[in-house]
Amino acid sequence: MEKTKDKSKDTKLQKKPNAFVYYTIGAAFSLMIKAQFNLHSKGVKPKGPAIILSNHTSNHDYKFIASAMWPRRITFVATYHWFTFKWLGFWLRLMGAIPKYQFATDMASMKKIRYTLDKNNGIVFIAPEGTVYAGGTLGFISPSIAKTIKIFGVPVYASLIQGAGLGNAKWSTHTHKGRVDVETSLLISKEETKSLSVDEIMERINSALAYNEFEYQKRTGIQIKGNDKLEGFDTMFYKCPCCGKEFNIVSKGNEVECTKCGTKATLDNSFRFKWSGDKQYFDNYSEWYDWQLEEVKKEVRDPDFKMEELVDYGTDEKGVDNYVKVGRGVIKFTHSGWDYKGTFRGEEITDHDDVENVFLATLKIGKHFELPFKNGHCRVFYPVENGKTSMKWHLASRAMSELIEEEKQKNK
Repeated sequence: MEKTKDKSKDTKLQKKPNAFVYYTIGAAFSLMIKAQFNLHSKGVKPKGPAIILSNHTSNHDYKFIASAMWPRRITFVATYHWFTFKWLGFWLRLMGAIPKYQFATDMASMKKIRYTLDKNNGIVFIAPEGTVYAGGTLGFISPSIAKTIKIFGVPVYASLIQGAGLGNAKWSTHTHKGRVDVETSLLISKEETKSLSVDEIMERINSALAYNEFEYQKRTGIQIKGNDKLEGFDTMFYKCPCCGKEFNIVSKGNEVECTKCGTKATLDNSFRFKWSGDKQYFDNYSEWYDWQLEEVKKEVRDPDFKMEELVDYGTDEKGVDNYVKVGRGVIKFTHSGWDYKGTFRGEEITDHDDVENVFLATLKIGKHFELPFKNGHCRVFYPVENGKTSMKWHLASRAMSELIEEEKQKNK
């Protein structure tokens, strides 16, 4: 007698987003987000199987996509860390989200995406930048996303988000109502996933998701009101454009100041700076971000480049809504790679990563930076003296990866 295949295990690989929650609570949620953020959406609402890509402008992007796509049930790919939170993890699993380790090869995640597309006829959302760069423009996107698209062979759509990086920038400790636009269009057809090269796919992605929050503000004329727009700004912007000193920037209300040289600026309702002196350094925070990145690149280009700092070592614990500090040591970053020497759960360890294996050190601004998942756990580093240095570690990792990529392109 022919044995019938047991599908019970197969169906558990990846569940669809809970229909009852999506069509009831989801409807109210969509209306709430539209009202809270003045969200406007237009364009197509894909039918599965399909992949949606978007730029990653703020920590609220998943809300914008879910609202813009409703009633389509979207399967979101989210960082693994959020699934370790007790209640948030419960809701993520209920909504059929797929956990993924940031900037690391994750075959389990790939299998679940494949299952969602092939078996569930689903729509998978991916933010290919992998993190919120928070510079007000598109960050670096790894060519691996183009290879992934070719593997899955389903239609790919682009959702361009604009406006969120103004009133609700990553560094902002308060939300501000301005305007957010989401426009969705077909980016790559099923047939083109096979016929286009990786380079051609990357060109389309970078073109479709390119944005500039301040060009958008000029076009729309939106105003961001409030007396607290620069609260949290000094957790990301640490270098003074006047004296060049680092980590002397302080921000409060709508003002930012360097305590070393006294340079000051005020943020107006168009989210642009008005400087107190004769010299106008930057019109907006995008220019400040780009300048900081270029300054770090100058340091990284030096063959003797080195960053070194005393850190607390943190990792994930299931059911604990944060990382747990389990060690202390010194971390060093050079052209030879990343090296940690110190304790981990009471034991002395050394840990090394080649520069090619760390595409980006993600961060929680003002708190810590994180290297890719390894040895079965997350690796999070809290600078002991000043958590604001996390931003420079993050920028240095980005600078190193971009310089490596530039060399690869030259040698093609």
